[in-house]
Parts: sequence; structure tokens; C-alpha cells
Amino acid sequence: MSFHHKSWFLSAVGSIVLLNAAQSAAAGSDIKLIAEQPGFYDLIAKHPVAQKIADNGKWLEGPACIAPDTLIYSDVKRNEVMSWSEKDGLKSWLSPADYQNGHTVDAEGRVIAASHGKRAVVRREHDGSWTTLIDSWQGKRFHSPNDVAVAPDGAIWFTDPKFGILSKEESDGTGKPEIEGEFVYRYDPVAKKLSKMNTPELYTPNGLAFSPDGKLLYVSDAQLGHDVNNTSLQHRIMVYPVNAQQTEAGRVFAEISPGVPDGIKVDTKGNVWTSSEDGVQVFSPAGKRLGKILIPAKATANLALCTDAQNRHWMYVTATDRVLRIPVRVKGADTLHK
Repeated sequence: MSFHHKSWFLSAVGSIVLLNAAQSAAAGSDIKLIAEQPGFYDLIAKHPVAQKIADNGKWLEGPACIAPDTLIYSDVKRNEVMSWSEKDGLKSWLSPADYQNGHTVDAEGRVIAASHGKRAVVRREHDGSWTTLIDSWQGKRFHSPNDVAVAPDGAIWFTDPKFGILSKEESDGTGKPEIEGEFVYRYDPVAKKLSKMNTPELYTPNGLAFSPDGKLLYVSDAQLGHDVNNTSLQHRIMVYPVNAQQTEAGRVFAEISPGVPDGIKVDTKGNVWTSSEDGVQVFSPAGKRLGKILIPAKATANLALCTDAQNRHWMYVTATDRVLRIPVRVKGADTLHK
């Protein structure tokens, strides 16, 4: 039986997952797997049970594990960041949140956030205060930083598309773009040096992630998100070699359909996990799609690959109004250098 021509639909239907005493039992969410290559099931079980953590958001984004057993994520349009753990359940973590979107954690355990409202990249210090790290390029304010990743050398890389500043629901609605174009930036928090990356053929950078060795940068191009009816706009992932503090000429890694790629993560085997309109798609390091995880939501925005204190591996998915936790068989590469 050829994996190239056959697909298998597997559903975790009606599963019940018991949470802590502070929460009632939550019904598992139906998901379907489509395996396109044999290696797909090395990454995820054939019959995973998806646990629904939340289902009442407005537009959920930016999942990140800030501790082995604690997840945070953004409800961007509600201007709030939520936290969840098995012990404490679902709680408000930051409100108002300056319309934070993407999150990551640096080597010291500090949360780094892309803030639409502040038009900046911000950091949560150990005392709970927030520091604005960078908010402009050559005297011009950023649009609305969208996603962030910390490189092995500690530098903070982030994307700055216009989605947030153009949306009255994802910012205060008063800002105007000052920079022509949408770019990827690298910020060295020690030297306090900001550099704009050379990313030809990248029009609307959104999610970003590094290969396990930090030598490749993957960036989603969500240009189609500006006008979904314009089929000439891009909806793909680009990959760029990283040489010291700059990117080199890149190439198209994968075209993503339906919808656009948004959040992306890389696992320790070098596979690339990306959101799409209908769920999560997984690609080998060579750019061959291994399979899809179909999520029952209007659109899937972002994901995080986390490992808990019991060494269980999870994928957290933010999909429109809900957050799902799905068991996987691999760790996220972004945990290697922390």
C-alpha cells in the first residue's frame, strides 16, 4: 500500500479526559490524522487523544511552555494572556496584555513576547515587571511584532508583519505603519544591537523557528493573509541559512494549503510543524510532507512542542477559539539550548 496515494483517517472521538479538581471533566476534541509517509507515526501515535484545554477564546495565538508543566497563550482580540497547568487549571496570566501575540522563553527562563500594542518586543523579568527591549528600526516604529524565537546564541529573532496594526481588534486601532515593507529582525540583548535580516522572496513574515543546530531559519510567508481572494499572494515556508549574525540566500521549503502558514515549530529530528487553515502539517527536513493533523476549528493559528516534568511530549495547538493538547513522540528543538 503506497503512503503517497493512500491516506488514513483516524479519530479520537468522544474521549473523556479528567482534569484537576478545580475543573470539570473535559471532552476530548475530535481530530483526524492523514499519514502521507511512514515516518509520520514516529512522531505521533495513530490514535492520539486530544484534550481540550479551552474553547471560549476570540482569537488564540502564541502558545509557549514557560515551565515544564505550565502553558501560556494569547487571546489577542481579548487583550489577555492565559495560563494553564494540570495542577492549577486555566487562569488569566496577564490582563490587559498590550495585545501580545507570540511568546518564547530565553535561556534564563524569562518570557519574551511580541506585542502588537506596544509595537515592540518585550521581556518579563524575574520580578514580574516588563521591559521593552526594542520598538523601532532606524527611528521608525515597528508595525506589530508577531512572533519571536531565541537563537542558540541568545539573540532574539522576530517577525514584523502589518496584521496587528491594521486590525482594530488586535491593537488599539490608532497606529499607522512607519516602515515600508515587512521584515525579520535579529536583536542581541547583550550588545543591544538590532539588525534587519536579508530575506529575499519573503513578503509577509509570520512564524519563525530554527533547525536543531541553529544553522537554518524557517519563516512562514503569510502574504495571502492580507487578501485571501488574491491567489497570486504567497502562502509558503521559506528557509534561510544562518551565517553568524545574518541570513544568506534562501529557498522555498514548502507551499502550504489550505490557508496560510502561521506558527511553525521544529522538532529535535529537524521536522517542521506548521499551522494551516485545517490543522497542523508536518514536513521532513527535506521538505517532504509526512502527514497532517486535522483540527476541528475554523483555522489553526499556532502550536508549541513541549515536554513536561514526567518527560511526556505534547503539542499544544491554538485554533481560533480553542486550545488543544495532543500527545506526540518528539521534543521541540527550541528546548535544546535552554
